[in-house]
Amino acid sequence: MVDIGWLESFLALVEHGSFTRAAEAQHVSQPAFSRRIRALESWFGESLVDRSTYPVSLTPAGVKVRAGAIETVAAISAVRDEIRGRQRAPRGAVRVAVTHTLATTFFAPWWARCGDQTPVPCVLLPSNTLDAYEALFHGGCDLLLAYADPAMPLSIPVADVEWMVLAEDILAPYTAVTGGRPDFSLPGTAARPVPMVTHSQGAFLGRVTERILAERDVTLLPVAQSDFTSGLAALIRAGMGVGWLPARLVASELAVGRLQQVGDSTLTAKLEIRLYRVPSDKVPARAAGIWQRAAELAGDDT
Repeated sequence: MVDIGWLESFLALVEHGSFTRAAEAQHVSQPAFSRRIRALESWFGESLVDRSTYPVSLTPAGVKVRAGAIETVAAISAVRDEIRGRQRAPRGAVRVAVTHTLATTFFAPWWARCGDQTPVPCVLLPSNTLDAYEALFHGGCDLLLAYADPAMPLSIPVADVEWMVLAEDILAPYTAVTGGRPDFSLPGTAARPVPMVTHSQGAFLGRVTERILAERDVTLLPVAQSDFTSGLAALIRAGMGVGWLPARLVASELAVGRLQQVGDSTLTAKLEIRLYRVPSDKVPARAAGIWQRAAELAGDDT
């Protein structure tokens, strides 16, 4: 019989892309964590993870198991909380999967406006980009709020969903400011490469950054990496180096002169903030109401 803990460990591995980091997140030793993944693979009779890549990637069987694991873990957790009397989700709430950065910048004021005078109950489900799409496709949420790069579409079945553009953002390089002057400048040279803090290439914003840099002659020296965008912003503020961040995330820092954009417009990328849903006949009434209100507000980015 499959152990729910194996599924939770598998989803942690998918999220972190590393056995070491996933084990740390679950507060277990790496050998113990590895045994859980191998036990799950033994139960399915297939390899679920390609260990030859970094970050680790999923095999075709692993992709299928991830979809089922998300639903199973969510369903079991909900039943457990109900039995224990800890269910605190507001009744009739709209479940919204939101990528981490938008959860801390865009979501709250946008959601408040969607509700007009009466707040609409919601369950906010922060997630990385690919897992958020998986949740939408497999019924784990009602709506999805995520960044999209028009120049680099994700390889997802977009024909199975509807989407609209709510607003735009800009991914650009920033540096800390000391004494009124930027700590670093671009493009750098071979003799003096510019220190860089960056997302991993497996993260959505990391892929956009790589697309920008692939087309430009910039000399960088990676000094820190994280898929936690707010954490990268803190490292940039601390003077660790230059990093690519969404403009909305650093707007307040720019206003008070703590951060400054560096380089020119060729080192930036336009991002769209999109709202997704599955076909309308499968969307709960309250979520459909939010969709209609969002369509009315789309582009009105006040």
